Parts: sequence; C-alpha cells; structure tokens
Amino acid sequence: MKSFRRFAFLTTLATYFLIFMGGLVRVSGAGMGCPDWPKCFGRWIPPLSVTQLPPDINPHTFNLTLAWIEYFNRLCGMMVGILIVITAILALVHHRKVKRVLYPTLAAAVLVAFEGWQGSVVVASELEPFVVTVHMVLSLVIVSLLMYVGQESYHLEYSGGAEESVYPRKVRVWVGLLWLGGILVIILGSQVREAVSRIGEVYPLWSSAKWLAMVGLLSDLHLILGILLALFTLFVGFSILRLSHRPSILVRQSVWGLILLIAVQLVLGLVFAVVGMSPILELFHLWIAAIFIGLALVLFSAVKRGREALLERDRRFSIVLALALVAVVLAGTFGLAVIGQAEMSRTNLPILDTVPSFEFTERSGAPFGQMDMLGKINVVDFIFTRCKAVCPTMAVEMKSLYDLYAHSDLVQFVSIDVDPEHDSLPVMREYLSNLGVTDNRWVFIRSEMDEVRSLSETGFKLSSDFPANHSPRFVLVDPQGRIRGYYEHLDPAAMKRLRQDIRAIARSFQ
Repeated sequence: MKSFRRFAFLTTLATYFLIFMGGLVRVSGAGMGCPDWPKCFGRWIPPLSVTQLPPDINPHTFNLTLAWIEYFNRLCGMMVGILIVITAILALVHHRKVKRVLYPTLAAAVLVAFEGWQGSVVVASELEPFVVTVHMVLSLVIVSLLMYVGQESYHLEYSGGAEESVYPRKVRVWVGLLWLGGILVIILGSQVREAVSRIGEVYPLWSSAKWLAMVGLLSDLHLILGILLALFTLFVGFSILRLSHRPSILVRQSVWGLILLIAVQLVLGLVFAVVGMSPILELFHLWIAAIFIGLALVLFSAVKRGREALLERDRRFSIVLALALVAVVLAGTFGLAVIGQAEMSRTNLPILDTVPSFEFTERSGAPFGQMDMLGKINVVDFIFTRCKAVCPTMAVEMKSLYDLYAHSDLVQFVSIDVDPEHDSLPVMREYLSNLGVTDNRWVFIRSEMDEVRSLSETGFKLSSDFPANHSPRFVLVDPQGRIRGYYEHLDPAAMKRLRQDIRAIARSFQ
C-alpha cells in the first residue's frame, strides 16, 4: 500500500509539472511551435535547423526555440500518461476492492487517454479558445482525481489515531464548493486571457494593461468571482478552525495553505490590473489556481474522517513549506529562462542592410527621405497606380496593415512609385484616397526614374525592372533605418511573420 501511495504522489507531482509546462507553452507563445500532431514538422524529433525541414514545409514557419518548447511539453504529457496508467495498474493490484481509490484512478487513466487525443484537436484547431479551455479543464480534473486518490490511500495507511476530530456538519459541502469555485474562476480566467489575446491582435502595440482594461464585463465577472471565492475561502477556513473540535494537523495545514494561495492570487490580480500581464506572473497565476483546487480536495478528504494518525507532526508543514518555496524559485527561474528565450527567438531579427540616404517628393508635395523614416517602424513597397497585376493585392494587404496599426503612430507605410512619368502628385493623392487613407501614416513618394531604380536595386536590394516587373515584396525597416526582413505579400505565413516582427521591433524600441 505504501508503494501505491508514493507512486500516486509522484504521479500527482508530475501532473502538476505538466500543467506548469502547458501554461509555459501558452505564455511563451509556443502553442503552434509544432504545427502538426503527433509529429513536429513531419518528424518524430523536431528539426535542429532549417536544413532538416521536409521540402513541403515553408522554412519561415519554423522557430527552433518554440518547436522544442512545445515538443518538450508533449514529451512531458506522454510521460505523465504512462505514469497515470501505471498508477491505475497498481490500484487494480493493491486496491481493487477499495472503490474510492480504484474508480478515481481508472477515471484519471481514461481521461488522460482522451486528453492525449484532444491535444491533436487543439493543434488542428490552431488554438481555438474553446478547445484550449476544454483541454485545460480536463487536466485540472485529472490532477484533482490524482490528488484525491493520493489522500485516500494515505488515510487507508494511517487511520485510527487516538485523537478524535469533529468538524461542522456541512463542511464537506463547503469544501466541495471551494473546489468548484476554483474551477469556475480558472475557466473565466482562461476566457479573459483569450479575450486579451484577441484585443492584442487588434491593437498589437498597446500595453497589456490597456488590453485588459478593454475586456470589460468578462474581466469584471472574473474579478468579482475571484473576490467572492477569496471571501468564501476565508469563511470556510476560519469556520473549520473555530467550530471544529481538535482539527487534525493536515486539516489545519490545508486551511492555511488555501488562505495563503488565495491571498497570493488576489495580489497577482491587482498587479495585472495596475501594471499589465507579465508572462511569468500569468504562468504562476494559473499554476497556483491549479494547486488551490488540488489542496481543496486534500481538505475534502481530510475532513471526512473523525480520527487521524498520531504520525502527524507540525514540523512536516515547515518542511513542505520549505520544499514548496524551493520549487517555486526553481520553476520561476526555469519559466523566466524559457520565456526569455522564446521572446529572443522572435525579436532576434537579422540586420540585412541599411537604407541609404535619399530625398523624394511625397504626394502632398512635401519632401520625404531617409531621415523621415528614422524613429518609426516602416513597411515599404514599390507600386504604381496603373498596375493591374500585383499592385491591387499589395495595396489591399498594405491597407490591412494600415488599419491594423491605426491605434499607433509608431508604424509608417511607405509606397514608392515606379511609374513617375504617369503618376503625378494629384494621381497619387487620388489613388490613396480611393483606398481610404486619411492621414500621413501612409506616404506615397516619387522621384525621377533613375533615382527610383537606384534606390530599389542598391538601397533595398529589389528588382529595378520598372514598371511592370517591380518587386511584389514588402520590406520592413526598423526605427534606425535598418532593413530587417522581406515578405511575400501573397504568402499568409509571411504576412503573419511580418506582423509578429513589427510587434517584436516595437517591443525592443519601447
């Protein structure tokens, strides 16, 4: 029996680490680090370089760091699944007649198999919010079952102590409501997080504090439910301590643990509201919530009994607390390192060249040159108004970006005309006006053909076969006038990468 209890405890710890890894994947943005399932970029072991990618995969979709973060998470999921299956086998061997141990263990084994299949659904849906939430709730149910099994096996091993404990009559209902409330708060928090992500896509250069402020009613409901859960935790905890007769050490430790966890959660929520959502704090916010519901089940199991073993000693709590603090420090260090590496993998864009000095004329008649690009993130293209080939689709994509960054003056759009003999300033003004451009965030500039050809060929390293065969690519230029990337306008992956790179440059220059 002792071997089962210890293995169940090990499995529970491993499951909590998996929940931590799942949260880390989410806050680091590695959810689609492996775009396929169960393989990663068509391989059982992720590529170590672009050269190892299968020929049918766009190399621009590959990020080594994000792929390996997601792959490690999948490995952890596989190992936890194996541990849960072994736990179920041990339950059949040692506790097949103890239903309160056997049935939850078997249920956890069935759910972890379903969770593995559901992971493929998460990838196939490209992280659709509802599917992600279901995946997370399943993991919480699994860890709750394991926590309950571990406690029940503990009580089977150590029961019948000399000191009798008497608890309030409805205490199990109260504690059950704590567990349910914790689940509901996590679900609402997940929806708030998804709402923040959607707002971030619309206003990518705003701070996370602004994103959170725009969530509205859903965020308010999450806050209210969190406060109510905190108050109910205090009510239940102090009621147990005050109304119980000789509450066991385990009960008292569980009560104070729940109060401590909910207090930390309230502080984190306040930090989010004031300064914004830090990825590492988001990670711990979710992880602590998962620990809260697990500890609630420990308390639920403990208050079912009137007698506890005399083996309990107060020094155990200090040891557990010390180990917990060490685990938090190690997890925080690991999480910060992974998040930092993931962020670096997105922001470490190559410096391809520097835009040379030039001065053209803008559609308004004002001069515009290389100096006017400094201090802003610039998206540059070469087009002409009579173009019937790629220019219309390029204009649509540029207008989409123009609208996306309407909330910020940091991003500037620069179209360089390649047909100056026809495209006079009034023609250029009419062209942008017909596209719905209403301000100078999108400039349209022209000069003599020789100067335009030279700027395209030697400055931006693009085709100078004007006008018909101009380049269909967008060029990203950072606020220091350095070229950081080229993007095919008809490639959705490239355009997604352009938006990500704009945001990465904006963060590095803020």
